[in-house]
Amino acid sequence: MRSLFLLLVAACGTDAAPVSPDGPSAPEPEAAPITVDDQSPPTTHAALVPWLADGAYQTWACEPEAHPARPPGAHGSNRICSNALLSATASGPYPVGAATVKELVRDGVITGYAVMRKLDDANTAGSWHWYEAFGDNVIVDGRAPGGCVGCHSGGRDFIFTRVE
Repeated sequence: MRSLFLLLVAACGTDAAPVSPDGPSAPEPEAAPITVDDQSPPTTHAALVPWLADGAYQTWACEPEAHPARPPGAHGSNRICSNALLSATASGPYPVGAATVKELVRDGVITGYAVMRKLDDANTAGSWHWYEAFGDNVIVDGRAPGGCVGCHSGGRDFIFTRVE
């Protein structure tokens, strides 16, 4: 009888909720789409590579030149750029959409990038997408990576440098 029921549900069309032996289950919630534009970096390595190469972030508020890492920085020589949302937020947590790009520089040449983008207003390390890569060598690409959070927890909402 149970097999007949499952067969009938399957034959009713694709609008039916998935059925398990324990009864119908709720559909998976859809993730909100991530907007990508000149002020909003993507959140995957595959999409970040061309976005960074395009250089739109260079129109943000950027430090004039690369400098040695500031304590407790682990990124070596770098130059930081802040998007309009991050740059305009003088106090408190940063709003959803705030982003920063850190060019990682060696001998005057950009060799990698560290990127952060605020994805929700939870005000935790997990509310940020964290990314660091040198070419195709991805160090970090996700939310709240252990090695990053330890150092960044000392910054305001996990950000040490806001460029105005």
